[in-house]
Amino acid sequence: MIVATGIVVAREYAAGEQRLTTETTESLLVRATVAADRLEAALAERARMVTLWATLETSQDLAFDDVDTRLSATLQGLMGAFGDGSDAVAVRDGVILSSSDPARLGPGAPSLPPAVREAVARPAAGVVVARGVEPGWVVATADVQSVLDGRTLGRLVVWTPLDRFLSNALPLDVDVASFARPDGEVIALGEAVRGPEDDFLWSRHLAHTAAGDVIVSMGRPRADIVAGLRSTLRQLVTLAALVLLLALPATILVVRSATASLGRLTRAARELDPARPDPLPRPSRWAPSEVRVLADALSGMVTRLEEARAEVARAESLAAVGVLTKSLAHEIRTPLSVLRGGTEILARSSAPGSREAEITDMLSSEVARLSRLMDDLLVFGRPSPPVPRETDARAICRDALDALGADAADADVTLRLEGESVPLRADPDQLRQIVVNLVSNGVRACEGGGTVLVSVGTRDGRAVLDVSDDGAGIPADRLDEIWTPLVTTHRRGNGLGLPIVRQLVEAHGGVIHVQSTPGSGTRMRVELPLSPGGTP
Repeated sequence: MIVATGIVVAREYAAGEQRLTTETTESLLVRATVAADRLEAALAERARMVTLWATLETSQDLAFDDVDTRLSATLQGLMGAFGDGSDAVAVRDGVILSSSDPARLGPGAPSLPPAVREAVARPAAGVVVARGVEPGWVVATADVQSVLDGRTLGRLVVWTPLDRFLSNALPLDVDVASFARPDGEVIALGEAVRGPEDDFLWSRHLAHTAAGDVIVSMGRPRADIVAGLRSTLRQLVTLAALVLLLALPATILVVRSATASLGRLTRAARELDPARPDPLPRPSRWAPSEVRVLADALSGMVTRLEEARAEVARAESLAAVGVLTKSLAHEIRTPLSVLRGGTEILARSSAPGSREAEITDMLSSEVARLSRLMDDLLVFGRPSPPVPRETDARAICRDALDALGADAADADVTLRLEGESVPLRADPDQLRQIVVNLVSNGVRACEGGGTVLVSVGTRDGRAVLDVSDDGAGIPADRLDEIWTPLVTTHRRGNGLGLPIVRQLVEAHGGVIHVQSTPGSGTRMRVELPLSPGGTP
């Protein structure tokens, strides 16, 4: 019996390890393919954007010899599309005439990084990925051509640290990724995959980028792949040893009952539908206690797997929407900057009260609305971690209601605040955003007049914020949809308010509940810990 058990365990362990390796390799290949596609798109977009900026009217200022503040201001505004760490300069004959960083202008200015100087000196403009000194750079250049005679006025140069560029461009964890040229030169290597190559399982995909071919590799330590399997093996070996030592004297008496019960469990486990698992059969009452314990453990495992599957599906859905919204926001930034600049130029050239002025005002309003939408997309797609400090919840609520007073008055809605002062450690800006979004929803729900009541208090060692309205309410069959991104029940909503609220609340270790009765109103309850980490 001992020999047979050992053979079965060894065979199943080897088969399980092979399955894990195959599944992990396929998963890594999918991730490497996605990362390669995103890298190609990001580098192509960087080249396109810099080329577009070189055609802006402000770039023509390179025709002058003096340092141009207008072009510098334009470069500084455009750098907002790339985030912290990016810089841009306009160069003519090796001299920096304009810069997004004022410190790079004038005598004594710091020199450009070597990779940037090499890109400036290249005969042809384009995108370069330079390894250089850690962390490396992504440098994009574009020549500025005179609209009068076609001569080259200078060159725009934009550079970003390589690690920051990869982190923003890819929807994956770059700590487990490797980027190398076909000749073997490593461009970037994640912290989690540094070590002997044989210690990792790799999947690779070739990306044809604007900066040349790049091999994108996704890896995972082999030890991590089989760690869970080895833990299960140790548990099975321990359990088998205990069963053999304790149950051997009674094996003859209970073997038939035990075999029948285990057979039913085995058949049920093999026929288990992963999408909709049925309850496992109960063992015979004559079966050994170990079999009954195993059956209970397997039943509990099936229940937990189903719960985990639902949670993973929700998390993957939110992650996919987050990546999509983040990508959309970055795609919108550049044309929005161009629209804003064009609108400002039209506004300065339009006579007050003219038709052109009216159209310009309308364009400015729409650009502002798109900017607010883009801010919401960025908040949802790349949420910032809270920066907690001592905060008064009631004061935050009062500030939010004051900010929404004019909108509420236009909708004939009364805003009320009740409750006591509640000190807690939280991010005041994010807490204010939570209250503003919830109260704004309440105001929209009270079309034609009504009341939105905000109550502040404590319960069971937690801060409690209630936002109640007497509006139209939410149908019961739509309550689960309100947390789905881009799904809204309001004509003027964008479907991101409540998902952002939920993100911010959960980032603070809190929970949010909703109660709604159609025709009577809705109550949103936010419960937050009074101190970080979820402890009162």
